[in-house]
Amino acid sequence: MNSFQDIKNASLYEPRIQFIKKQLESLLAVVDLEKEGRIVEVDGFRLKNLKDWLVPSSCDPIEVFEYAGSHCDCDCLFCYNRGNPPSVALGNLRRPPREEFEEMRTRIDYFFPKAKSSLFSSLGEIYEVSIHPHFLEVLRLLRGKTPKVLRITTNGKTLTPDVVSRLAELKPVYLYLSLNSASPSRRRKLMRDRDPQIAIDSLPLLKEAGIPYAVLIVPWPMDSLGEMLDDLGATVSYAEEHDAHLVGVNLPGYSKYFSQEKLFDLDEVWSATVSHVRNLREKTACPIVVMPSMYEENLYEGRKNLPKVIAAVKNSPAAGAGLGMGDQILEINGISIASRPQARDLLFILQRSENREARLRVEREGRTLQLSLNLEDFSYPYSRESDNHLGIIFMGTGLRLSYLERLKEIIDSYKAKHVLFLSSILVKPTFEQCLAESHLFGDLRIDIQVLRNNFFGGNVFMGDLLVVQDFIDFIKEYLERNRVRPDLIVIPSSPFNLGQWGRDLTGRVYLEIEREVGIPVELLECASIYD
Repeated sequence: MNSFQDIKNASLYEPRIQFIKKQLESLLAVVDLEKEGRIVEVDGFRLKNLKDWLVPSSCDPIEVFEYAGSHCDCDCLFCYNRGNPPSVALGNLRRPPREEFEEMRTRIDYFFPKAKSSLFSSLGEIYEVSIHPHFLEVLRLLRGKTPKVLRITTNGKTLTPDVVSRLAELKPVYLYLSLNSASPSRRRKLMRDRDPQIAIDSLPLLKEAGIPYAVLIVPWPMDSLGEMLDDLGATVSYAEEHDAHLVGVNLPGYSKYFSQEKLFDLDEVWSATVSHVRNLREKTACPIVVMPSMYEENLYEGRKNLPKVIAAVKNSPAAGAGLGMGDQILEINGISIASRPQARDLLFILQRSENREARLRVEREGRTLQLSLNLEDFSYPYSRESDNHLGIIFMGTGLRLSYLERLKEIIDSYKAKHVLFLSSILVKPTFEQCLAESHLFGDLRIDIQVLRNNFFGGNVFMGDLLVVQDFIDFIKEYLERNRVRPDLIVIPSSPFNLGQWGRDLTGRVYLEIEREVGIPVELLECASIYD
């Protein structure tokens, strides 16, 4: 690498970098370095053997090409990067595109899919990758290293016929197209896109090129809620017309750093949007998913975590077998299904297998049906490479029951009798249900509490965006309110999943919580819920 890296970003993922920096600064405080009799002005340092800095990795190509996203050619009204506090340990150094390209080439040199290892991350804020002048070249280099799907998020401004044609040469490719509106005037206002027609016209181009894509929409209540919902319906219809793989509706939010004023009523906008989406599903073949999905589930589903289908991808094995909205999977190839994650896991295995058929037993409107899925009968927009569950779309990932087994192991290791479990408002209902249905914990007292996102503020309430100080402040308040001190505090690991060192978005390690509150704190390992 010929350029400087941002020490804050690198240290978040690899804190030994910060340690090296401090050691060098201590040394340079007492000595000067010389070369050929001249004092050398030191302004940085370089890691010698990069193979010593490899970390376990899934080796998704996105690990490399996201470094192309240092700039943006839109200025969206709802851009989450605007709401990042100054103390968030993420940022971007301004570097020439050639230097960024050299870094990506170096990362490709140390990208080892067979060994499942790559260089540690030093990503900052991610913007639009496709405007980087070397983006397609980076994709070509990556295609030489891995056959994995190139999953690219883009605002669509670069998706001209030529670019779409060049992307098609790199298949398998899947695009997450942040369209937001199929109306040129509304897209222009929402995203400040001077030429909105390029992105809008890219949908038929992608279909013609055989590149599956998801249309992403942030339903921002600009002008009026009614106008927003009408436009959402029109955009979904346009996506369906051009065989979008699915539509993702990202419910809007903002931090206190984005706006100190209340921009809209979150409950009103979110509930109205979800209600409208559920109506659209009744008359739309294209799957529509709401994110965060647990909001919809908490609002409408009495029983959580069920393997209930909300849609099937057009021309997929699931659609061909007649699987549809409301079907609940009871068995897959004779195996009883107890939860959504279990169903997803088995379907994922079948998707990657050599099997030609899958047998499903489902419940539909009180009746039990047997369905046979022909795994060789499919066409666009379904893709064997980019789909994961034979075309079945669920209401989110769900909560793995194995997390409860791990929780029991943690509690037993401390011999704890009173446990404080810190959750989020979205996850708590599902976690409570799973806990109540489990026979692992007997009369053990587990107090499930929800804390506020004070650090980000605004209307942010996602558990993955909590930081160390949020936990410390809440626990201290909890201890003041309650006479009985818990023996153990358990926190899901997802707020600390960016690197392998248990650090939050500000760079603080979770162990600081225990040091501050004087009670043992353990992380319950779990995956981040992105949907």
